[in-house]
Amino acid sequence: MKNSHDFEQNDFSMAVKSRDPLPNAWRWEIYRAGRRSPIKQSPGFFASMAIASIAEKAAFKRLMDELYA
Repeated sequence: MKNSHDFEQNDFSMAVKSRDPLPNAWRWEIYRAGRRSPIKQSPGFFASMAIASIAEKAAFKRLMDELYA
């Protein structure tokens, strides 16, 4: 099994999905190549796709810093 250092940044993808009823329906999710389920997801929901996307980018940066710093 590969550890996190065997993956490159391009092996990760991000998605913002509607996962709950309105008004706070949006959640970000981060996936790694070879996995169907997210390796990380937002702990809560967001009121808009745009706000979830901003939070997702910050979470992705933190993850990359943890894995590759």
